[in-house]
Amino acid sequence: MVFIVIMRTVHDELAAVDLNLVPVLDVLLAERHVTRAAARLGLTQSAASHALARLRAQLADPLLVRGPRGGLVPTARAEALQPVVAQALADLAAAWRGGAFDPATARRTFHLG
Repeated sequence: MVFIVIMRTVHDELAAVDLNLVPVLDVLLAERHVTRAAARLGLTQSAASHALARLRAQLADPLLVRGPRGGLVPTARAEALQPVVAQALADLAAAWRGGAFDPATARRTFHLG
């Protein structure tokens, strides 16, 4: 019964989050440049900038701020989020794709016609 309550709480928290922004956050933190991130994501610079604004609002943190040399510098919160977001996306991609096929350990039967 406790497990159900915990899952409902996690689900309720995630219901308020735009999960489409998670890959955008990952690329923005990797590139530290809105225009380059936009290019990697196949977005316009304006769309990436708007996504960053939505991320800032959702996380109540500026995430990336102008540095002394003109580039973007991650905030402490962004630095803490970066490995978590990257790992979460990697885990999701691995789960979505399934396990890698290894013919040496495969136990499936294939019929060729």
